[in-house]
Amino acid sequence: MSDKSDVLQILDYLNQQTGRNYRPVKTNISLISARLTEGAKPDECRAVIDAKVSAWADDAKMSEYLRPKTLFCAINFAQYVGELSTRPAVQSWE
Repeated sequence: MSDKSDVLQILDYLNQQTGRNYRPVKTNISLISARLTEGAKPDECRAVIDAKVSAWADDAKMSEYLRPKTLFCAINFAQYVGELSTRPAVQSWE
């Protein structure tokens, strides 16, 4: 099980980066906690927040999706973490 202080710190970080006030209610906590329980690291969660704030904050349509429901939904989060990875160098098989 994830550490509740990590969950609260991630939620606070989201609020700081977005200028919003998402509360530590069961719904928000459970989404973040589930990602940590699956093996996500707190730094990965913050990196996803940073990446999506950078991409969406100035877009009126997309900025509304800077919320726990979107960022920490299992399917979305897995995709967003994948976007953080750099592509490996192409190797020659000769």
